[in-house]
Amino acid sequence: MPAAATFSPAQVAALLGSVSVNGQVTGVMNPLPRTDPMVAFGPGVPLVPAPLDPVRQDTGRPEPRLTEYQVSTNVPGITDRLVPWKVLRDAAGVGGLARRCIEIRKNEVATLDWTVTIAQGAAEKAQADNPGMSRAEVEAELGRRLGPEIARCTAFWEEPNPREGENFSEWISKLLEEHLVLDAIAIYPRRTYGEDLYALEIIDGSTIKVLRDNTGGRPQPPQPAYQQILWGFPRGEFVADTDGDGNVLNGYRADHLIYKRRNVRTFTQYGYSAVEQALEDIDVWLRRRKWIRDEYTEGTVPTAFIRNDGMTGWTAEQILEYERSLNDAYAGQTAERHRLRILPPGFTPDVLEGIAEKYKPEYDLYLIKQIASHFDVTIAELGFTEAGGLGSTGWHEGQADVQHRKATLPTLRWLQQLLTTMSRKHLDMPAELEFRFLGLEDEDEASADEVARQRIVWGRMTLNEDRDRLGLPRYPFPEADMPMVMTTRGVVFLEGAADFATPGVPLVPGGEASSQPVPDEPASVTGDGEEASTEEDDSDESSGGGEQSAAVKTELAAFRRWSKRNPAPRRPFEFQVVTKADAPDLAFDTRVVFAGGEPHPKVADLDSARDWPGWGPDQRAVAYWVPRIRKAMRDAVDVRRLAEQWIAERAVLVKTDEPDLDDVEDGGDDEAEITDEHDPVGWLTGHGVDLGAALAFIRELHAEGYTIGERSATAVIGGHATVDWSTWKPGHADAARLVKPGGGTNGLQRLLNEAGITIRSVAAHRMDKLAKALSDALARGDSVDTLAQDLRDVLDDSSWADMVAVTEISRAVSAATLDIYQANGITLVSWVTAADERTCMPCSVNEDTSPIRLGAYFPGGVVTPPQHPLCRCCLIPEISGP
Repeated sequence: MPAAATFSPAQVAALLGSVSVNGQVTGVMNPLPRTDPMVAFGPGVPLVPAPLDPVRQDTGRPEPRLTEYQVSTNVPGITDRLVPWKVLRDAAGVGGLARRCIEIRKNEVATLDWTVTIAQGAAEKAQADNPGMSRAEVEAELGRRLGPEIARCTAFWEEPNPREGENFSEWISKLLEEHLVLDAIAIYPRRTYGEDLYALEIIDGSTIKVLRDNTGGRPQPPQPAYQQILWGFPRGEFVADTDGDGNVLNGYRADHLIYKRRNVRTFTQYGYSAVEQALEDIDVWLRRRKWIRDEYTEGTVPTAFIRNDGMTGWTAEQILEYERSLNDAYAGQTAERHRLRILPPGFTPDVLEGIAEKYKPEYDLYLIKQIASHFDVTIAELGFTEAGGLGSTGWHEGQADVQHRKATLPTLRWLQQLLTTMSRKHLDMPAELEFRFLGLEDEDEASADEVARQRIVWGRMTLNEDRDRLGLPRYPFPEADMPMVMTTRGVVFLEGAADFATPGVPLVPGGEASSQPVPDEPASVTGDGEEASTEEDDSDESSGGGEQSAAVKTELAAFRRWSKRNPAPRRPFEFQVVTKADAPDLAFDTRVVFAGGEPHPKVADLDSARDWPGWGPDQRAVAYWVPRIRKAMRDAVDVRRLAEQWIAERAVLVKTDEPDLDDVEDGGDDEAEITDEHDPVGWLTGHGVDLGAALAFIRELHAEGYTIGERSATAVIGGHATVDWSTWKPGHADAARLVKPGGGTNGLQRLLNEAGITIRSVAAHRMDKLAKALSDALARGDSVDTLAQDLRDVLDDSSWADMVAVTEISRAVSAATLDIYQANGITLVSWVTAADERTCMPCSVNEDTSPIRLGAYFPGGVVTPPQHPLCRCCLIPEISGP
């Protein structure tokens, strides 16, 4: 530029705007447009920012800072931490209780098994890239290709820090110590001169200072992101382990430092550990422990005062010398923490009543719970129990489940992701592999398996996808990767199903179309595990095909139970209805004989030994009665009023720590209160709770069940298994009047006469449950709302209502069966279990020992069903002759 040249104001601004600072261009702020109209008393026009940071060259505006950090925060000695690192180390080391919580959390992880395996999404991606290969072939190829890498990575993690000789359990324990105490995990990936990863060394996180760039974020390589501060001065600096795109920079691999926090916040670069969160509660616990320890050290409160009447004429120095000599003489004979004091003449001691806090274990337990909650540890894991109350063990087990879901599992998954990321970045582990802890889902295995089963049945998940969930190797056959629907007629594969069957007709496993009509949906399962049947299947209006389908289903269910009980049978199972077409999967099973030959002598006069017409109507009756039972119980008790009375009276009762035993011996009022506290049933009775009237519906259940049993038994004796149920509906008010004359109603009359005994027994069971809820609420200190809900849950219990309905209807069905068989001269009967796949062992034994004489005792100790609550078994007559 010529020396004589002059510049305009625009040129000067352009020159100033081209100055480069840290790779960014400084310049004049270019504010965003302000287009809002000027309105009186409006929000006002935003001020034009005065940027602290360089502006972007493309926008003329600065980028935002992540937080308002302290000035010179990168300088040693300046930090936004409120609690020094040493305080956290000391609290975790001397807290006692906090240390135990930390060790429990560390042991949860350190004792788990682990593996390096193929990532769940790797097989899907590989199969998408190779559409001509099956899933099994893709997985086999991945296993062959990645086998050496799996072995190499596994060998490294077995001893991740060979320099210190730390195996995985020791290494992960050290990492968890930093996580729980500091929430500052610093790992240095030590490399050989050949750039191979040698060890992952865990550094003391309290020595690492996290640096910031001008935005408040982590500086990107090659700028230092961390410094190690030793004795107040930086002794080393390191770059972050990735650049802005997450790529490892090979030029700085030896200078990397991995720094992780679990509790990440915007206003600080540091985490928030469990010890720091529990610091206030730990401080209270330590102060209380010191108060208890001080009780056993020398104190300033004298044991007694010695009054000086002045007759000795001693001086103050002489009195003090004598006091010192007297206390020395009694040293070791009295408590050393107390002393005797001699008062000068004219002084009389006015001893105040002791106000020292008593030793209260319930308060200590409260402090223990407070500290344990910060570490997500239950008091049961610490070796403590609740201070009494019914059901405390179950409460601990529930707490353990909650703790596992909200603490252990999230921690393990976070660690799993962290170790996988480190392995891929620093160990050069292929992206198709991942680090995985084993046994993460064991706490809820049954529920998870049931959910997976339902998904497989509905075709929403394949067998191999379920194997992936469990971490098991996949099945090699192609059917395991095909979605399918499981119906009562067999397995239907969705892929290609339309090519082999017309709409509405399912396929049997062999691909042959079935002649049975397809159900509207796959076989559903009720809460009790039994296959749901439609109302039409129980009616005589059903078509022949429907009856045959129900009989096939029933007999196949019987075979499944028989095969479980007889893994090595001495004689085959003889089907009476099922043919090879009905069960092609059993076509070559030597344990079965299909229908088509001579019928079995025991069932010569019946279409099937298990075609009991009462199965179906009894379920319809139960479905009708369960809501009515629940409503009757809900209306029986005002749970809100009861909860308020219990809480109020318990509050009066526990005003003192212990009852006045003198009043108890004298028969005073405290005796009644103690009785009420330890006998909640008596308290309920005393407050007018009587469930007998609400349970009067049991008489109607008996009449309902007697009608079902009378009609079913009459049909079976007639040699057929169908009943016209069109004149009967569940809940019929005059069910007993529908019994045919001459059939006999002795059993019904006996049930009605004895209904009072049944009602008292059932009422006592519910009263015990209510009493338990009261005791549990007292032990936990529940509120009125919580207790009222617990009482409501006891009364409005669908499972209990279902059990009462099923059991009492079954009892009445058997009473009617016994009457009909006796009236018709039946002498031999067989016990038959319901085809609901939940047969118990006593009922199975009863079935295996059939037939026996009518009225004799079965091995289970009963003459007729029910053998137990929820039993739906029945008696089938053994008929010989016309």
